Amino acid sequence: MDNQSQEWYLRIEAVNLDHSVFDTNDISTIRGGSSLLLEAVKKITDLFANLEGVSVGASTGLYRIAASDEMETNAIKKAVLNYLQGEPYCHFATFIVLTTTKKTGECLANLNKRLIVECAWQQYRTPSFSFPAYVETDEECGFGGVRPWFKPLKVKDKKASKSVYIRRDHGKYFRKTLYKQCFDGELPDIEFTNDLNSLAQNEDIALIHFDGNRFGNIRDECKNKEDYQQFDRVVQGIQKKALRKIIECAIEQERHTNQTTPLRLETLLWGGDEIELMVPASQVWKTLKIFFEEATKTPFCTEAGKQFNLTYSAGVVFCRHNLPILQIRRYADQLCSLAKQQLSDNPEDFSISDNRLVYFNISSFDLIERDIESFINSYHAPATVKDFTFNLHEIGMMHNTMMTVIRSFPKNKVYDIVEALQRGSPIHEDVSRAVKMAESSARPALENAINELIGERNERWLIIGDLWNLIGKKAI
Repeated sequence: MDNQSQEWYLRIEAVNLDHSVFDTNDISTIRGGSSLLLEAVKKITDLFANLEGVSVGASTGLYRIAASDEMETNAIKKAVLNYLQGEPYCHFATFIVLTTTKKTGECLANLNKRLIVECAWQQYRTPSFSFPAYVETDEECGFGGVRPWFKPLKVKDKKASKSVYIRRDHGKYFRKTLYKQCFDGELPDIEFTNDLNSLAQNEDIALIHFDGNRFGNIRDECKNKEDYQQFDRVVQGIQKKALRKIIECAIEQERHTNQTTPLRLETLLWGGDEIELMVPASQVWKTLKIFFEEATKTPFCTEAGKQFNLTYSAGVVFCRHNLPILQIRRYADQLCSLAKQQLSDNPEDFSISDNRLVYFNISSFDLIERDIESFINSYHAPATVKDFTFNLHEIGMMHNTMMTVIRSFPKNKVYDIVEALQRGSPIHEDVSRAVKMAESSARPALENAINELIGERNERWLIIGDLWNLIGKKAI
């Protein structure tokens, strides 16, 4: 075949993220690692004029190469690899870079699948982490505990490795630039919290892990470059608008309490199908509602005429601020996977109600030694994971009915009802007596709220007890 008629493509993939992003519990370092990977794949098209971005995610990128032959393609590949193995990525990241040609009649989705498989194979043949430079020292990094220390940090009173130092410094910078992008360069004059204790302010916090529903299947319907690029634009537009509204909501919330309070919002992961935010427990439901509602506004349409409602699942972990973040985000990731279990395999069938979440309150625990689904089903029996699952339509109902229950229902009676359920005893009389203890004027609304939230599933009384301190004081 004539080389002039061939189309060449290059794929970049950051791999082994446990060693390059999620190897410390420091939030700025985590944010910095993920944002540097995002920056690496996005800067490629600016640095290499013969590369055109086709699809760029948080840590992966697919590019079309403007090359005349295989020799030129290999030279471009080598130059890209040299860039990714240089400063600052050489201190913490590992990348796979591969090229291929488009076969006759092959669609871009199938070409990308081939490259993904080849990247996975190449990953098995490369080191799992970036080796640190030799340093004569008898102390390890105070954050990761593995690499040699490079420089002390005054803020944390710890010694950081070069890997942590670079990522942490970039993480603090990225937070402001990300939020500024969401406001089109006009970021409001706000301060930021510097640690989770400041974010918590004497209440629990929550980590929210969002992940796009079947985005891989939707990308398989992208048959050409234009489809891929449009899909990226739609997804990035949704996320940018959602984050802006979440920030505005957080700013407004603080204005009602204390003008000088820093913004209580942390972004751990941003830029691809997965997003991770940390917010005060009282802001969780509003944050979820904003994000899910924004996702429903812009469907994605291929040039072939297929239309997809873009939806997300979320895993939410309520916790104390001093628990290890890496442990909490693993739980959130597992919960997000549980939320996806009921999804159809055909994303063309998705509707607004496929935006869903599974939550878990770990505020009373330090560690879960088994998978989170088994733990929920055991600890909260007879309730199951299904009772901890809500879709977009149910979030507002659950939140506002819970507020009604909290205002009027005697809290100590909730514990009696939960204990009876877990013993297998009937609860009807306990519920009736507790309702009669409420003010007579409040009883009709209280009974309606209980019926709406519980329905035929008495097991959901465990949800009422679990959520009592996690709802907040404002309707959403």
